[in-house]
Amino acid sequence: MRKFIAVDDSEIARELIKATLADFGYHDVSFFGNPKEALESMTADEVAADLVLLDVMMPEMDGVELCARIRALDKWRDVPIVMLTSREDKGTLSRAFMAGANDYLTKPFDRIEFQARLRAQLRLKAELDRRKSGPRSTRASRRTSSQFSLPGLLSDRDALQDALAQLGDDRLDSLGVFALSVDATARNTVDFSSRERQEILAAVAEVLAQVRMPAGNMLAHWEGDTFCGASLVHDDDALLADVRDLAMSVKRALETMPGKLKGAVPGVSVGVALPGSAGTVSEALGKAFGALEEQGQKGGNGIKVAGAGRRNQ
Repeated sequence: MRKFIAVDDSEIARELIKATLADFGYHDVSFFGNPKEALESMTADEVAADLVLLDVMMPEMDGVELCARIRALDKWRDVPIVMLTSREDKGTLSRAFMAGANDYLTKPFDRIEFQARLRAQLRLKAELDRRKSGPRSTRASRRTSSQFSLPGLLSDRDALQDALAQLGDDRLDSLGVFALSVDATARNTVDFSSRERQEILAAVAEVLAQVRMPAGNMLAHWEGDTFCGASLVHDDDALLADVRDLAMSVKRALETMPGKLKGAVPGVSVGVALPGSAGTVSEALGKAFGALEEQGQKGGNGIKVAGAGRRNQ
């Protein structure tokens, strides 16, 4: 039976999480309203879990800090952590990934998304446990390798994270990650209706799905106005060249729809974490989304490379 830990200072939120998990068939849940008490119990091995749910906004110690402290415990380094937040800003997302979070959910929860995220992370945990139990079979190794030899196709966040979860430590030095957003929708400078926003992003997704990408690359619609890609085959310059081409393809598409943009500049912002710049997948994602946020704060419409200002466009 799968075990969970949920930390949220709101009793109402804890009851909602309890009911939702029960509906999904998960009943073994340890709840904490105080993050310090949760950390003490985890440190003392008083609780165990296959997945941890952490609220972001909590007194004394927020969820991001708690996530980082949990990751510092040897026993908890591979346990998936999903952040629960009512905030959708890229800064919180970046900090959470940098702290070691695997994913996040925005309150109020969408039940279908909630279940999908949990299942994706539980698959991650099962894969990590399988690795620890013994060497991979030749067949399994061939299957994992073949997934990264396919041409890049526009997928979703779950598929991208599933693929990244299968990376061995020996491939992290080759991992580059980039996050891309459409300035007109991301910066909320124009009052788009939900339908208008969806039409713009659908057009962008269609363009991205048609872009020829080198084998070993993967591109996904992350959430809302944001797209995320990963590369395993590039050096720095080649990755940046591909990112520039991708951004230009999106900008050209946006330029053909001035009516839908309502006069907004057809800009595109990109944040990039270069190969070898991160020790974990979560850190690479955090750096890419952090760079994307920085580019947005500069006014958007450009490429920001995490930790390498001299190379920014």
